[in-house]
Amino acid sequence: MSALSNFEKYLKIISHPDKMIPLTKLEFLNPNDTVAYAVDGTYKRRYGYPDSRAFLQEGNINISLNNGQRRTASVRFENLDGAFDYAVNKLWFGRRVRLSKGVLLDDGEEFYLPQGVFYFNSPKTDWKPNSRTVEYQLVDKWAYLDGTLFGNLENTYEVAVTRKDDGTYTRPNIFNAMQKILDLSVFTHKDTSFYREKIDGMIPIFTDYYNNKIATISEYKDRQGNVIPEQKFPMSGLPHTVATSLGGTYGQVLLNLNQLIAGWIGYDATGALRIEASADDINDIDKPILWDFSEYSSTFFGLEETANPSNVYNDIMIWGESLESNKIVGARATNRDPSSDTNANIIGLKTFVESSDSNYTDEQCQALANYYMKRKTVLQKSVTLSCSQMFHLRENNLISVLRSDKPNKPIENHLIQSISLPLNTTSPMSITATSVSDYPDVTEESMNEFLNNKEE
Repeated sequence: MSALSNFEKYLKIISHPDKMIPLTKLEFLNPNDTVAYAVDGTYKRRYGYPDSRAFLQEGNINISLNNGQRRTASVRFENLDGAFDYAVNKLWFGRRVRLSKGVLLDDGEEFYLPQGVFYFNSPKTDWKPNSRTVEYQLVDKWAYLDGTLFGNLENTYEVAVTRKDDGTYTRPNIFNAMQKILDLSVFTHKDTSFYREKIDGMIPIFTDYYNNKIATISEYKDRQGNVIPEQKFPMSGLPHTVATSLGGTYGQVLLNLNQLIAGWIGYDATGALRIEASADDINDIDKPILWDFSEYSSTFFGLEETANPSNVYNDIMIWGESLESNKIVGARATNRDPSSDTNANIIGLKTFVESSDSNYTDEQCQALANYYMKRKTVLQKSVTLSCSQMFHLRENNLISVLRSDKPNKPIENHLIQSISLPLNTTSPMSITATSVSDYPDVTEESMNEFLNNKEE
């Protein structure tokens, strides 16, 4: 059977949760990411490996739309024979596992969808007469970047822009710089070609949004009085040197690089580091809808709707730092859309201000201001939805809800912000999401225009 036909069978099965048999599988990975062995709570014991039934179907998978760590989980094992001890040659530093959820298809075949690749962390042992269990917290692969499991930088880490003799600059590609970090050895902190030694040997997924996009910096005098000719360079090129001091982390270097493109960065369900451009993420309404909920469906158990006025802003000001010594860089986005119930003409200006030397052109600041306007508008409303278990939902994607409790029964689309998925077979899952229909038309303004208007 093809993967597509099995996925279609899966969709049909989860639409009838009373007939669904959920499955959970934990795969223990070799250093090259092949599967050493797996446990799934059933009797599939292989010689030399732990009894699969020792994997208790307890715990949760938690997913949040963050830059950085997105996925955590908890798992529990029966451990009478010590097979799951936290010890050298058992479950120890650097041991990776892939956690998957799935269903039993009608033909008896098991169908799984990955939920993340994790490292073991924080073991907790419970010992009683005739009973010994161990519970682990799992953290996604970002834990090897943010200092949680890998530690901090022993020296300053720098991705440098260098000035050439002709006054132009050599600018490293941002994505190449990210790849170089993942290719460092966990043993020496130096480049390595050995997959098993790398911080992350899996190929990352980089956005293609910046392909063929060019940034232009006009001729200017730098702070030392040097005349720098007009420069054109790919928008994926580094605008200025990025440095993180000793005691920092590789995760911070990646976040700093990601900020230059105002992107989303984090590990996806397959365990790949994924970088997406926020500028390509404005029109959430165009994304595919992963599931339709309504009170008439057996998958829907109810929702809570929350207003968050303290998180809402209708005026975004982004200041930057120009490469030119005498130029102001920045942009403003203001919600004055008459159709928006949080526009500045109704509730007044509620201003959010951010300043960063990562923002170096008016255009970049404007794109970021527009993006922030969207995010900080949709936060005014969120829903937490309770439903039967389903395993294909992903953060930063859409679900729809038929609101039969409202006039005219509108269908509202929501962007998934977080998911809590239980490992057991009976508990409901929960989804927190924000509306995508509240993004207003914005009034754009450069900071030069803003300052000129203030003087007048």
